Amino acid sequence: MAIVNYNQSRVKMFRRCHKQYSFRYDYAQHYHMDGSPKDEMVPTIHKLPLYRGTWMHALQEALHHQWAEAVPFTQVIGERPYAIEVEVETWRDTHEAMTAEFEKLFLEEREELGDLPDECERLFKSYLKFWDKDQDTYEVATLPNGEPAIEFIVQAPLNQFGIQGGRFKGKIDLLVEDYEYGGLWIWDAKWVKRIPPPDERYMSPQAPLYVWALRKQYGLDVRGFAYNYGRTKPPAIPRVLQRPAGMLSVAHKMDTDLNTYFTRMKEVHGNKWRKYIHYYLPKLQELKGREALWFDRQRVPVEDDRILRAVREYLTTVKDIQERETRRDYVDRSYFYNCKFGCEYHDLCVAEFQGLEIEPLVRDGFRFVGERYVREVDLLDG
Repeated sequence: MAIVNYNQSRVKMFRRCHKQYSFRYDYAQHYHMDGSPKDEMVPTIHKLPLYRGTWMHALQEALHHQWAEAVPFTQVIGERPYAIEVEVETWRDTHEAMTAEFEKLFLEEREELGDLPDECERLFKSYLKFWDKDQDTYEVATLPNGEPAIEFIVQAPLNQFGIQGGRFKGKIDLLVEDYEYGGLWIWDAKWVKRIPPPDERYMSPQAPLYVWALRKQYGLDVRGFAYNYGRTKPPAIPRVLQRPAGMLSVAHKMDTDLNTYFTRMKEVHGNKWRKYIHYYLPKLQELKGREALWFDRQRVPVEDDRILRAVREYLTTVKDIQERETRRDYVDRSYFYNCKFGCEYHDLCVAEFQGLEIEPLVRDGFRFVGERYVREVDLLDG
C-alpha cells in the first residue's frame, strides 16, 4: 500500500472545499498528460503574492543558514522542474540569484509583477533592522543527526490511530532555542498582505500538530510556535514634490516606514540632507514605530490539551478524506464570494459547474507534479 502524506495544507484544503481538494489531488491521478503517475495538479503561473512570498522566504532561509554558520550551502529556489540551485553564503547572494531569474522573464511578465527586486530588498532590509537583536535572543537548534534545524521534514505515522497507509508530514522553516523563554520553538515565517488578528494564530491547528510531530519523532523539548508575520506590501517610497521644489512629500496617510523614508531623504538630498532635517523632523517623528505595521512576532505556547484536540480533529479529517476517496463519483463544492480571489481552481470550478469541457483549461493553465511541501500561501492574505 502506498503511503499518503496528509500534511496540514492538504487537510486544510479538504476542510475548506472538497471540490478544490479534488482538483488538486484527484485530477492529478486521472488527467496527467505525460502518462506518468503524479500527485498534484497545480497552476502553471502563480499570482504575484506567491512570487513575492517565495522571494522573501528564500532570503530568510539564507539568513538562517548565516545564523547557524552553515554556509556556504546549496539553496534550491522555486519548484521543480523549474527550480534553480545556487551556492549561497549570504542573503544577498540569494537576492542576486533571484533578481537574475526575474530579469529572464518577458518584459510583459516583469511589468505585471512590478519591481520585485527593489521591493523585496527594501522589505528585507526593513525586516533586518526591525529584528536586529535576533541573534542575541535565539540560536538555531541542531537536529539529532547534527544538521542545523533549517527547512527540515517532520513526520509521524498514523497506523496506531487506525489509519493504514497514512502519516502526518510537514516541513518546518526553522527550530530555535529561545534564550529568553527557554526550550525549543518552531519558527514559522508568513508573508501576508495584512497581519491577521491574534485569534488566527491561536486557533491554527498547525502549531499543535507540528509540536506533536516533533516530540513524537525526535523527543525534543518543543515549547510552542513563534509566528513571524511580515507584510508583502513594501513601504511606499515618498514622492518628490514640485512645490516646494525637490522636497519629499510629508502626507499624513503615506503607507511607509521610518527606514524607507529616511533612506529616500538621503538619496534625494545627498550629503546635504542634514540641511533639511528641520523640515522633515515632524514626519520622521510620526513614522517612529510604524515598522510594527509590517512585522509582528508572537510566541504561542502549546499545551498538551490543545495538542490532543488538534490531533483528534486532524485524524477525523483524515478519516473523512479516506472515506471520500472510496466514492469519487460525486464531489460537492463550497462556493463563497471570495473564491474568485482566493482559489486557483476557480475558473475550472465555474466551467465544470456550467457543464463545459475543462480539459483545454487544464492543459493551458496547469501542470502535474510530484508531492510538494510548499509554504501555506493564502492568496487573499498573500
